[in-house]
Amino acid sequence: MNDNCKLAFVLPRSFFSADHHDNTRSGKAKGFKVALIWDLDKVNPLFRVPSCVFFVEKHKKDKSIQVNNLDGKIFSGKLPEHNCNLKIASDLITENDVKYFYIKQGNASAISTRKAKSNQLENPYKKNFKQGATIVPRCFYFVELNQEIPPDFNDRILNIKTSEAIEADAKKPWKGLKFNGKIESRFLFRTALAKSILPFVLYNPDLVVLPVLIETDHSNNKKIKLLESDELRREGYLNAARWFKNVENTWQLLRTEKNQNISSVNYLNWQNKLTSQKLEAKYLVTYNMSGKDAYATVIKRSEIDFDFIVDYTTFRIELFNEKEAYYLESILNSTAPNLLMKDFQAKGLFGARHVSKKILDIYFPRYDDTNETHRQLAELGREAHQRAKEFLEKNPPQKELSATRLGRLRMEIKKHLAKEMQEIDKLIEKILR
Repeated sequence: MNDNCKLAFVLPRSFFSADHHDNTRSGKAKGFKVALIWDLDKVNPLFRVPSCVFFVEKHKKDKSIQVNNLDGKIFSGKLPEHNCNLKIASDLITENDVKYFYIKQGNASAISTRKAKSNQLENPYKKNFKQGATIVPRCFYFVELNQEIPPDFNDRILNIKTSEAIEADAKKPWKGLKFNGKIESRFLFRTALAKSILPFVLYNPDLVVLPVLIETDHSNNKKIKLLESDELRREGYLNAARWFKNVENTWQLLRTEKNQNISSVNYLNWQNKLTSQKLEAKYLVTYNMSGKDAYATVIKRSEIDFDFIVDYTTFRIELFNEKEAYYLESILNSTAPNLLMKDFQAKGLFGARHVSKKILDIYFPRYDDTNETHRQLAELGREAHQRAKEFLEKNPPQKELSATRLGRLRMEIKKHLAKEMQEIDKLIEKILR
């Protein structure tokens, strides 16, 4: 590369925000500096992933040069086909001149068209939110009753079968697999996939069967004990032993090559994401892992008919303070944090995706009961939670929640809560300063 030579690199748009590309954005990468950026995200169709172009120049100095007040362009347009002729494409594409800036929130960074003061403060809740357990393959664990609902579920043996609802999202080699049999009622639990997490309300949590016994220690804390089928048989749970022996055999037969040394039980408890869940916590605040925006709800364990186990499609924090739970519910559903995280989110062909912990890169303070704004947010969260629950009871979905119907329902709930959302958003401005 000559000193005055400028090279252009067509790159995935992940260079705008992915953690592993921070050295390029921050200027820490040696030997070159970024001189110009083109954003091609709004040109469609183009490549299979959102794309950009970085123009770079040779740079010998040791000092880092961040992407700051840098010239750039945003291209947009709809093309008739892939690999479109330049002459045809040029008439269909518009370009806008912009300035690009390097921005930070906590440990996250991004390239943005907005000039924002970097906030080095780390969100105090980021480490406390955890991903749920890998309750997959779904056909093993997601079930429905294959009989009439009994008057109670205390020490009963029930007829169950694989839930029909999970079939639509099943993938090979698990698609089409169905189980049926009997199970002792103590092995039934509830969970929620991301589509059950609506703004301020939980919808239709799924019934799951898990090879788990709940033990209580001397401090009255609940401990999750995982068992394999042979251990279940020795404990005297013959129906559960038969069900999970079938699971283990099917897993061994169909598991992928990279999982050859992992049992079904160990996969279920991957990275201890099942056994680390604290069932004694009275409240959970949970939000969706994927999607454009975060939608959060408070789950009161006392209101669920079975012990609730969090699935990997959601993140949760376990709390004993009800006000703190509603405070977090208000923040995660509010407008500002969801807008502020957009620069840090990955983008797919259909826009921003993967909320993950990006919403927690936005700083907001830990709940303080002596802070009037915090108490007001908690009370508004409680009111919105109750109103959303009542709305859903009166307007239950008439069909299975497809992606389109789910998005529409979430928007309908937010619209129903317009007054509460407006008040919450005003208070959020105070705590995000």
